Amino acid sequence: MTRACRLTILFLSLACVLAYAVPRLTSVEPDAVAPGGAAVAMGMDLGKGSVAKLYLTAGGKDIQLKITEQSAESIKFELPESTAMKRYRLMVLTAGPGAAYMEQPVAMEVVDAATAKQRAEEGEFELEIIDAEPVEEEEPDPKAKGKRKK
Repeated sequence: MTRACRLTILFLSLACVLAYAVPRLTSVEPDAVAPGGAAVAMGMDLGKGSVAKLYLTAGGKDIQLKITEQSAESIKFELPESTAMKRYRLMVLTAGPGAAYMEQPVAMEVVDAATAKQRAEEGEFELEIIDAEPVEEEEPDPKAKGKRKK
């Protein structure tokens, strides 16, 4: 194969991959939001050309979210005031021909305002692994066997 043919195949392959970019969410911050609150979903291929709409989904009930800002790496959104408090997964509706709903491996919880504020103040924390000495159990006293207190 000539070098020109190889380059042509490489560029066409790259164009196909870019044309069929699949949106993928990897995280959402904060992961606990009050109804009417806002959050940011992060991931890849999230621009307007890839994602038309964003939803919360749980048990067959889908709630459309208001997208306030969108880029290739993030989508800022607001929850409706009427959103029920429970755990939801995020779902996107892809843009363009062949649009499809794609549930994402990212979840968030809708909680009351006080809980959302408390979790935001707590922030993230690191767990520290410490070495602990094993606890030796005492052998039961064989003389105490069968004796009852009166």
